Amino acid sequence: MHRLHLYTLFHCNLAFSMIERASFPSIVQRCYWPVLRLAEDDFPVAIEMPAWTLKEVNSIDPSFVLKLKELWRAGKCEFVGSGYSQAIFPLIPAEVNRWNLELGNKHYQELLGKKPEVALVNEQTFSRGLVDLYKKAGYKTIIMDWNNSHKYNNYPKEYVYFPQKAVGNIKDIDVIWSHSIAFQKFQRCVHGSVTEEEYFDFLNSHYSPTEDRAFVLYTNDAEVFDFRPGAEEIRTGEWERLKALLAKIKADERFLLVTPNDVAGAFKGRHKAFNKISLESPETPIVCKKQEKYNPTRWAVAGRDSVHVNTECYKVYRNIKALLDGGGLPEHTADEFKETICDLWGSDFRSNTIDEKFIYFQNKAGWLKMETERLLKGTPCGAGAPGSFQYPGDKADDTVINGASANARLTKTDSSVKIITDTVEAEFLTHKGFALKSLAFPGVFDKPLLGTLAHGYYDDIRLGADFFSGHIIHVSKDGKKTTDLKGAEMQIEEGADNLIIKVHTSLDIGTLTKMYDVSRTKPSISVTYRLKVNGLVASSLRLGIFTFMPSSFDKDTLWFETVNGGAAPERFSLKGRALSHDEPVSQSVSASSCLGATEGWVKIGDKDKSIKISTDKSRLYSVPMLKFMELKEEDSFFLRLYHSVGEVDDTAWWVWRGVNEITFDISANKE
Repeated sequence: MHRLHLYTLFHCNLAFSMIERASFPSIVQRCYWPVLRLAEDDFPVAIEMPAWTLKEVNSIDPSFVLKLKELWRAGKCEFVGSGYSQAIFPLIPAEVNRWNLELGNKHYQELLGKKPEVALVNEQTFSRGLVDLYKKAGYKTIIMDWNNSHKYNNYPKEYVYFPQKAVGNIKDIDVIWSHSIAFQKFQRCVHGSVTEEEYFDFLNSHYSPTEDRAFVLYTNDAEVFDFRPGAEEIRTGEWERLKALLAKIKADERFLLVTPNDVAGAFKGRHKAFNKISLESPETPIVCKKQEKYNPTRWAVAGRDSVHVNTECYKVYRNIKALLDGGGLPEHTADEFKETICDLWGSDFRSNTIDEKFIYFQNKAGWLKMETERLLKGTPCGAGAPGSFQYPGDKADDTVINGASANARLTKTDSSVKIITDTVEAEFLTHKGFALKSLAFPGVFDKPLLGTLAHGYYDDIRLGADFFSGHIIHVSKDGKKTTDLKGAEMQIEEGADNLIIKVHTSLDIGTLTKMYDVSRTKPSISVTYRLKVNGLVASSLRLGIFTFMPSSFDKDTLWFETVNGGAAPERFSLKGRALSHDEPVSQSVSASSCLGATEGWVKIGDKDKSIKISTDKSRLYSVPMLKFMELKEEDSFFLRLYHSVGEVDDTAWWVWRGVNEITFDISANKE
C-alpha cells in the first residue's frame, strides 16, 4: 500500500519580537517541553532552534537540553539547525551570514554533541546565493516554502510531494518542502477554527493510491500552542489536542509520520525527486513564505524603524571587517563581536518589536559601535573607516562656474540645464526639481541610457504618465503623494574632477537638498538626497528612482544583477517576465518585494552595456525595487529602478526627525 509520508517541525524562537524575557521560563515549560514529550511518546517530530535560543533555554533549564540531546541521539526526534540567530540572510552581507552559520554549528556541537544536517531557512526567506553558504556550513538539506517558490517557476506541481535540489550559484542542495497552507491548516485545526473532518479532507487530497509521497503537517512556531506571543490570554489544552490529532493521523494506515531527514532519505532514486530547480525567480529574487504581505520589505524598510536599525548594523559590520582585515583583533574579541552583530541582525528587531527588545538592540549596538571605533583608532585602517565621507558642498576648493570650463560645457534653456563633459552628458528639468531629462555616457553608448519618458511615449494606457528619473516619491498612509517635481533654484560648483549641481526644495514633508556630482573624467554621476524632516511617520519613501530608455537597450537580452546575501552576484534575465516590486499588496502594505543588494549595488544591462547603481548602506540603508513590463504590440518595454528607505505594512512603526542623507553613484560600462 502506498503511503503519504508526513513530517512535523516546531520552530522555537525566544527572540520572538513580542515575547518579553520574563516569559522565557514559562515558554520553555508550556511550549518546548511538550515537543520532547511527543518524541518520548513515539511521535516522530523535529525541533528547530537558533543557537541563541538554545543557549537561553540551557541557562533556564539545562535538563531540557540534556533531554533533547538524548532523544536526538536515540533517533526519537530530529534537531534541525538554522544558525546563531534568526536573521533574514538575503538582506545581510555574506560574511555575516557565514559567521551566523558557523557560530550556530559551534554552539550546536557544544550543547548537543553534534551538528544538524538539515536547516530551516530563516523566516522561509531564500535567495540563490544562500545555497553555497549552507553547503559550506555542512548542511545537506534545507527546508523551504513550496507555495512561493513554485509561483513563478514552471516545474511540475507533483514536485511538491518529493524532495528536490535547489540550485545555487556554484552548488546545489536538497530541499524538503514546507507548505504555507498546510501548516496554517494544522494550526487552525489545533486552535479549533478548522474541524478535524475539514482537516482530514485536506490531508486526503494529498494522498495518492498509486505512489508514495511526502508532505508536511507543520513547520511553524511552537509558541502558538498554549501560549500567544503578545497576548494577555493564556490558552490551555492545545498540546493535548495536537497530540490527539497526531495520534489519529498515525492510526490511519495511509499516513506515515516521519522526520525531515526521513523524507530526504526515503525518496532517493525516484524520478520525481531530486530534480535541479530554482526556488527564486526574476519576479521574486527573494522568496518568502505565506501571503504577499510577508515580503522582504517587512524586515528591510518597515518594522520598528528598520532602516536605521539596518544602517547601524552595516556601520558596525564595516568596523568589524576593517578590524579583521587589519589583523589586530584577538580571537576571543572577534568571536564576541561576530556573535553580537549576528544577534543584532536578528529579524525580530525589525518587526513588531516591543520596547524591551528595541532598547536591548540600542544598548548592544551602541556598545559594539563604541568598542569597534575605539579599536579602529589604534590601527592603520582607522583613517579609512566608514563615516569619513565628505559632504560635496563642503569642498574648500569649489568655485562657481559661469558657463564653461576646460572640458565641460553648460547650457541653459527655459526648461532645462545641460552639462557636457568628456564622459557624461546630463540634462536636468529645472521646472521638475532638476529631475534627469536624459543621461548619456558617450564612451559607452551614443544615446541616453536613463532619463524621462514623457506622457504619450507609450500607447499603453497603463503607462499614460510622465516617468522621471532622479526624483523622490513619498506616499503617506492615507495615500497623500509628495514629490520634488516642481520649480527649484540651483547652485553650480566646480571641482578639479567634477561639477556639482545643488538644488534646494521645500516639501510638505520637510526640506530636500539634492546634489548631482558629474564626473569630468569617468562615465559616472552621483545624486545625493539630504532630507530634513520634523516628525515623518511610517510611510512609503522612495528615491534613487531611474527610468531606463527603451530605445537604448536590446529588449531581448535585458538582465539585472545584484548580490542577495550570498558570496556571488545573481543575474536574472528579464525577457518574458513582468516585475512589480514597487506595487502595493493592499491599502495597508505598500510594496510587494525588493532586492537585497547586500553589497550596495545593482546592475542592469543588455548584451553590450550596463548601468551600475551603488550606495553605501552604512550611511543610510535602502533596498532596490524593480518595475518591468514588456509591451509586445509596441515592440518596447518599461523598466524602472526605485530605492526604498521606508514602507508601510502591519509592522511599520517609525518616526524620523532630523537629517537623513543618501548617495547613489551611477556608472556605465561596456559588457
